[in-house]
Amino acid sequence: MVLLVALVFVVTAGFVGVVLLATLGRDGQGRTTVPTDPGSDLLAVPALEIACGADGSSIRGDAVDATPDGVPVQVVGDDGAVLSFASPGIPGYRMRVFEPSGAYALPLAPGPWAVECAASGSTADAAVLGVFAVRDPDQVYLRTRPECPADGCCDDIVDLPAGFTRDDVGTLHEGLADVGVRASDTIERAAFPASSLSTRPPNPLVYRVVRDLQIVARVEVAGERGAWSARVYGCPAA
Repeated sequence: MVLLVALVFVVTAGFVGVVLLATLGRDGQGRTTVPTDPGSDLLAVPALEIACGADGSSIRGDAVDATPDGVPVQVVGDDGAVLSFASPGIPGYRMRVFEPSGAYALPLAPGPWAVECAASGSTADAAVLGVFAVRDPDQVYLRTRPECPADGCCDDIVDLPAGFTRDDVGTLHEGLADVGVRASDTIERAAFPASSLSTRPPNPLVYRVVRDLQIVARVEVAGERGAWSARVYGCPAA
C-alpha cells in the first residue's frame, strides 16, 4: 500500500511536470526559459528555501548541491500544501507539506528543475515559484535510467519475499527473478545511496540492476511492518 501511494504521487507528478514546464516563463520566441545548464555558473545555497502557502509562496536559491542522502530543501508551508517538481526528461516528483516547517533531503536528480506550489484549500491555479539547478560536484548521484534498446521498457510491481532488511540484495535477486533479473546481474543501491526510506515526503529505496556493464533496470523498494514491494522499471527480458 505504501508503495502504491508513492506511485500515485510519482505518476501524477509526471503529468504535472509536463504542464508545469509548458507554463513556465517564456522568451520572445515562445520557448520555455527552463535552464539546460545544470548550474555550474550559479552560486549554490546550502539548502533551497521554499515557502508554500495561502499567505505567499516563494523560492530562494538558484542552485543547490546534492548530498549522498538527497537534495537539501527547507520548506515552510501550510498543512496540506503540495509542491510539484518537474525537470525535462526526468520523472516528476510531488510532496505534500505535513509540518509548518521542515528540512528534507529530496530525491531530485542532478539537472534543471522547476517547482510549483498549490496551497492547501486554494481554489486558484497553482503558483509557479521558479527554476533552480541541482548540481553534483562530488558525484554522489548514481544514475539509474535503464539503457534499453529502442523497443521500450517494462514496468512491474512485485511483492518481495521476507528478509529484505537482513539481506536486501539477496531478497531482490529472489523476488525479481520472475521479471527478468538474473542471478549473474549486479544489484546495488543507486540514485542517492545514503537516503532513508520515508513516506512523508515519498522516498523509496532505489537500486539499479547492471548486466554486462549496462543498467537494465531501476528498482524502487518501499514497505512497512515487514511487507516489502518493488517497482521495477527496466528493459524487456532478453
